Amino acid sequence: MNRRNAISRIILLAGGFAGAYAGFKGYQLLKEPELRKLKSYRGLIDELAETIIPATDTPGAKEAGVGTFVSKMILECCSRKNQNNFLDGLQDLAVFAIIRYGKPYEKCSTTQKETILHYFERKGARYSGLIGKAQRVVMGDSFFSILKKYSILGYCTSKKGATEALVMDYVPGKYIGSVPLKPGQRGWAIY
Repeated sequence: MNRRNAISRIILLAGGFAGAYAGFKGYQLLKEPELRKLKSYRGLIDELAETIIPATDTPGAKEAGVGTFVSKMILECCSRKNQNNFLDGLQDLAVFAIIRYGKPYEKCSTTQKETILHYFERKGARYSGLIGKAQRVVMGDSFFSILKKYSILGYCTSKKGATEALVMDYVPGKYIGSVPLKPGQRGWAIY
């Protein structure tokens, strides 16, 4: 066999594999999301949000109803790519917890839950700069970034989060752009 023919065949084969992989990833991102599965993951979403914002001297995410908020945002406000990324991430997380610790995420200890979330945070990390922006446009947001964004948004806009975790100011006064906080003082919320 001629060396040029061998090299061209190898390049053609590698291009075929790359095209098949790109087609598979494109299908995964743009397929019709199975949103009915989201109801079966309600308990898992509550536990994930509670791991991100645990109950301390202030109410946690579960008590503030963040799981319901996250589910509603996924159903009604996310693009198809992000819906698929989130549902695939939930399924991967549930399987990962069982493989790694031999039990569902909901039954894991706090340390194990944090370890699992750190793993998915690193797994979903995007590049910085222009490459990261292009990756985000093409692939959508990662599972962990969607979860974290909606958990924080849901908590800070919930009544429990705004009134009990943040300092409430019903009628704000004049605008002061930068206010120093005293040690131990909580942030401000306008409800």
